[in-house]
Amino acid sequence: MKKSRILFALFVSALCASGERGNSSSNSIVYGAQSKASMPATASEYAKLVRPELGVVPTIDCGDGIRVPIHVNGIEVFEDQERGQCDNPDFKGSCRVGSRVGRLEGTNADGTARPDVVWAYLCRSQGAEALAQGVASVQMIGHNIQTGATAFFEAPDADPTNTNDQTVYLRFDENGLLDGELPGPEDPDFDAAFITPPIECSQCHQADPFIHDPWIDGARLPEAPNQPVIPQVATPDSPYFIVGGPDWDRRTVHIEGNGCVLCHRAPDPERFLGIAGHDVNTFMPPHAPGSMTADYAAIRACYDNGPEATPGCSWVEPPITTSRYTRLFSGLCGVT
Repeated sequence: MKKSRILFALFVSALCASGERGNSSSNSIVYGAQSKASMPATASEYAKLVRPELGVVPTIDCGDGIRVPIHVNGIEVFEDQERGQCDNPDFKGSCRVGSRVGRLEGTNADGTARPDVVWAYLCRSQGAEALAQGVASVQMIGHNIQTGATAFFEAPDADPTNTNDQTVYLRFDENGLLDGELPGPEDPDFDAAFITPPIECSQCHQADPFIHDPWIDGARLPEAPNQPVIPQVATPDSPYFIVGGPDWDRRTVHIEGNGCVLCHRAPDPERFLGIAGHDVNTFMPPHAPGSMTADYAAIRACYDNGPEATPGCSWVEPPITTSRYTRLFSGLCGVT
């Protein structure tokens, strides 16, 4: 891809004082802005860094998650299938059963709810044999829908130099689903169970925090079956920045009037869907798959050639919505 890697120099602090933000409804939009704080070395330090924006990092219990179903010819199956041999392989092409996803509302340190914050977690199964060999993973993402603040907590083996200590907490239940409770942020073993991102998560989570595809969206909320467990928060102007990742590239391309940017920003799907050969037109747009092939082709061409060489196409970067608390201290933080 002919894509210049221009990193924006304008980054401002979203927070410069300790304490948790309230659920302020008095907000303003600032483009190209995010926290200056760099990524800490450990997950426990990261949990402290994100607390002002996201509250307390939750304790994950895979047993509370919702099954990610696997289908073959429209029928759910309960045994692993060969790679690519199911209706809804994951973005890596896997058709393994047993994965779970969950959604949790944010909380403050005093236990009060933070409805502006949502956490999503994935307990990804690679099969019973793989688990016995120490292969499985649990990851979580926290997101503040008002400010755009986002945090990614990774499984240890996201860094290939690590072993995955998460697997000592995991097992398969009687229904063949991944189960087990991971250490929480106050547990001394939290740093063995989770790590900070070893790479820029925005390489895949480019347009907004949560990636949707037919595999993971097969898990639906029991109380609202029309909604996937993974939150749908993206709009063309929804705020998004990564706490601890001030220079992470979150740019997407934009073509005014293109159908692919009417509901959300348009990420480069080849960054993740191309791994398994997924064709976006087979499931997008959701209610009329394949009806925007020309629009998608234009977006694809802009990514391939670069906006600089594509008339009518430009880079856009998500905004951050700053709270009144942040603006109050903007003079001290150097926010403009």
